[in-house]
Amino acid sequence: MGRYDQIRSDTRVCDADLEGFSNRSEKGAGTTMKILVVYESTTGKTKAMAQAICRGITEAGGECVLQRAREFDGLGDACALALGCSTRMKRPLPKVRQIMAELPRLDGLKVTSFGSYGWSGEAPGIVADRLRELGGEFVGDGPLRVKGHPTQEDIEACENLGRLLVEKCR
Repeated sequence: MGRYDQIRSDTRVCDADLEGFSNRSEKGAGTTMKILVVYESTTGKTKAMAQAICRGITEAGGECVLQRAREFDGLGDACALALGCSTRMKRPLPKVRQIMAELPRLDGLKVTSFGSYGWSGEAPGIVADRLRELGGEFVGDGPLRVKGHPTQEDIEACENLGRLLVEKCR
């Protein structure tokens, strides 16, 4: 059984898992490529995807700012946004819907979407469509969707997406 097969949504575990994902990696003369990875997860599966995306970002030399959707307070000086959530009743979860409603024009900001699902999996596509509508430049072949718990292959796809975000920010 893989490390991501058994994920608890216990707050103490969440806080411990987030440590180290806001480390600065320097690029050039003191500039950073800050990438926001914002997620809403009910059972920890989408959270595991977000963490893997952040791992890819930091491994590629970017700065990952990993936030739960309820903590999101704006884009700041980010060069990219990865917005993820699981699907419930064929829709994104409430906090991600709120973020999508309140986001400003993205004017070419690099964006992507991701999420897990159990049955239908529409949320990542809905998020992707909204980010494009707002003028975001979508990164990747399409929304990254995972049915159930992320497998090792899924985790690697998430890490690769993180690396791609850094590449597109350069």
